[in-house]
Amino acid sequence: MLLALLALQSPKFSSNPIFPGWYADPEVHVYKGRYYVYPTYSDAYEKQTFFEAFSSPDLVHWHREGRILDFKDIPWSTNRAAWAPTVIERDGTYFMYFSAGDGAGIGVATSKSPAGPFKDALGKPLIKEYINGAQPIDANAFIDDDGQAYLYYGGWKHANVVKLSKDMLRTEGEFKEITPENYVEGPFMLKKNGIYYFMWSEGGWGDSSYGVAYAKAKSPLGPFVRVGKILGTDPAVAKGSGHHSVFRYPGSQDYYIAYHRRPLEETHHNRRVVCIDRLYFDRNGDILPVQQTFTGVPARPLRRR
Repeated sequence: MLLALLALQSPKFSSNPIFPGWYADPEVHVYKGRYYVYPTYSDAYEKQTFFEAFSSPDLVHWHREGRILDFKDIPWSTNRAAWAPTVIERDGTYFMYFSAGDGAGIGVATSKSPAGPFKDALGKPLIKEYINGAQPIDANAFIDDDGQAYLYYGGWKHANVVKLSKDMLRTEGEFKEITPENYVEGPFMLKKNGIYYFMWSEGGWGDSSYGVAYAKAKSPLGPFVRVGKILGTDPAVAKGSGHHSVFRYPGSQDYYIAYHRRPLEETHHNRRVVCIDRLYFDRNGDILPVQQTFTGVPARPLRRR
């Protein structure tokens, strides 16, 4: 009887934001039967000295995993401005590429668990130089169907892509600039039905011009020609919606977009929250504008593997 009552009382939708607190730049993955969110802690640069993770079995009930990487353990970091991590699994190891502070570069840390803790793998930046004008922040790791891994990254209105070694700890070959029209930061790569969707954030992160746009290509290296904007300020819901990631419910063609936005009543640029809504494609494979909601998405339990 008690279980039945609990089931009736359990929320059927995630709600937006999906969990409390000021967070931004969420990347979502499905690992070991749970959803994991890896966000930026949204506060003054001097207070952004760590990374946290959240996990859920169903997109509705979220558990704070706690700090998964702390700049106090990374002496080469600036001990400020911990931004926009990306996590990817290969051969049982989880690799997290992270912005180690404005000017310090992109680092890489590893763990045997998606919940961390992660440990700095190199003792130095993986990428430190400003190549092709790209600020070394906002990494996004992607492994193609042929096993080749890529790292997309870049701020200051420039985007680069570079191949990663098989051990995921070295860059290989050319740093290729792939900057599309209006690009600012926050790159993300999605492959669907053989098409490469390169997505990014444009506008100013602290105001209502912020949003997400995308391009399509037949190669992970582009060229990427801007198709259009799919997410931004909705005067009925929220401001500055952007810096996103996309994930798919396993075994289906159901796609979701995780992003941050600023509630309408908030004026401070760091008052950002993490939200999830559905992502839809039309018959031509183009991405439809995102319908932002307060209810969020229905519960989608995962089977533990």
